[in-house]
Amino acid sequence: MSIVITEVGSVQVSLKGAVISFTDPTNTQAPIYKVIPTLLQTMSSCIFGQSTLSAGLTAVTLPITPTQLLYAKYLGTTGTITFTWAPTEAGSVEVMVLQPGGVIFFFNPADGISSLSVNASVANTPVDYVLAG
Repeated sequence: MSIVITEVGSVQVSLKGAVISFTDPTNTQAPIYKVIPTLLQTMSSCIFGQSTLSAGLTAVTLPITPTQLLYAKYLGTTGTITFTWAPTEAGSVEVMVLQPGGVIFFFNPADGISSLSVNASVANTPVDYVLAG
């Protein structure tokens, strides 16, 4: 399956409840709606909150192994946060470089990650997070 984008330029993206919608402000493309499937999983351990990261690499203490859910939002306005994790029984990989205002969301009810590190490019990097497993 593929999606063909026939317009180059801005697009409005919103995440509301369980639906992601993509709307072309010039109305040359029909709106696209994707329903997020119900995420239902009993998890035994969770940590969440807001934190301020120092510049450089930080190992994150996971609430449990495997951690099956990760949500993080970069609340800052400058710099980046690089996320590196190891899937259970696999080597560590760089997953994403999050820009200001960016969000990363991972959910895998069958397995998860066994380690996580973040690397903030600037000092005093604010992040909102949830980790559960």
